Amino acid sequence: MLSFDDQNQNGYNNGSNGDNNGYNNGDNNGYNNNGYNNGGDQGGPHKGRSPKKGLIPAILLCVVVIAATLMIGYTLGGGRFSFGTGTAGTSGTTQATGGADGTSDNTDNTSASTSKETAPSVTGSESVSPDGEIETVAERCLNASVLIKVTTDSGSGSGSGVIYTTDGYIITNYHVVGADAQSVKVTLYSGEEYDAKFIYGDESLDISVIKIDKNDCTAAQICSEPLNYGEQVIVIGNALGNGFTLTSGYVSAPEREVTFSSTYETMTLVQIDAAVNNGNSGGGLFNTAGQLVGIVNAKLSGTTSSGASIDNIGFAIPMSTVTRCINDLREYGYVTGVARLGVTVQNYVELNGYRYTGLSVINSLVPDGSAALAGLKNGDIIYAINGQTIDSFSTLKQMLTAYSVGDTIKLTVYRPNENASNTSNINFYLRNCEEVTVDLTFVEFNPNVEAE
Repeated sequence: MLSFDDQNQNGYNNGSNGDNNGYNNGDNNGYNNNGYNNGGDQGGPHKGRSPKKGLIPAILLCVVVIAATLMIGYTLGGGRFSFGTGTAGTSGTTQATGGADGTSDNTDNTSASTSKETAPSVTGSESVSPDGEIETVAERCLNASVLIKVTTDSGSGSGSGVIYTTDGYIITNYHVVGADAQSVKVTLYSGEEYDAKFIYGDESLDISVIKIDKNDCTAAQICSEPLNYGEQVIVIGNALGNGFTLTSGYVSAPEREVTFSSTYETMTLVQIDAAVNNGNSGGGLFNTAGQLVGIVNAKLSGTTSSGASIDNIGFAIPMSTVTRCINDLREYGYVTGVARLGVTVQNYVELNGYRYTGLSVINSLVPDGSAALAGLKNGDIIYAINGQTIDSFSTLKQMLTAYSVGDTIKLTVYRPNENASNTSNINFYLRNCEEVTVDLTFVEFNPNVEAE
């Protein structure tokens, strides 16, 4: 569960087993994927000597979070919740930390696939949700739900999932089962246990597909119609890792824009007041007809800066987003229509053994990606979009969410000349950079192609 808790400032935290086995912001301000990475400090340029090679494993972690690909951005509507590491003040912007009941730092920010196998597409139907008692559909929903235990290099964790085909394909969150999963165990409502394998997923949309070897599963009926204020819903999952649980409530807001501080991803989610806890991630949000209408992935908890408690604020990915993600992964191997730069970046410039952080420096480009076609080069320092200064990696990533494929922006970079590298002074280096502004049009391309 992406549990936003003002009392816990360590980013995504796995409350189901007590270990930080999911996304963990901690003291590591980098974001390691095959795409985005701010590599560390988000402030202005800072000077410091490069760490020596054999200096303890903690330094190896810092090295891991240096490169990443600026591949995604997603335009989403609704009110803004900024889930950072602060608290809610009087400005009306709620800030909190993240917490995941997934498994480990999932390090693929773009669509990921570890096999040539594909999964079936998803087809929705019209809503047939009646007014009635929840217990009349509870068993059907439970039989289509699963408990998940995952092991990665970083540890283990638990979550939930929903079976969407009778031959064992299961939807869950990417932060529960990502491309780095080593072992995935699935338990059905009947008590049967199966090994599962990761098929593919997209971290920016927080959706993964996994598969068990069983051909007579109970599959959920999918409804991808928009939800309404006040519609009654059911949450089924593995709350706190203790087994199957069912809670119910209502749709508090059909569309709520949520930005996650740990990943800088912005999503439009369904806000619900049904109880959601660590372990519910990846589980189903059902209507009273027993149809799957969303995948639970987050909650907001804790207190505001004024001391007011935050209760009963959970979130789910609407099925319209889930179906689009799964169908695109099947058809193309990645999610289409997303504004991606197609670069990897590092957050520092190294000059004669000194490292200056707080910059977004391109160190590779995806062939035929948006940036490559616009004429950007390795070493360019990304400075502004449409005249708005990019003061940190998180700002850059959030700005991309405002655009889609086909949109054109004016991207300003600082391009160092030959004299720039002959110094250990960052100010001299920047003075010897040419300011270049290009028209960059976001194009469709496969973000999984290796950057050059």
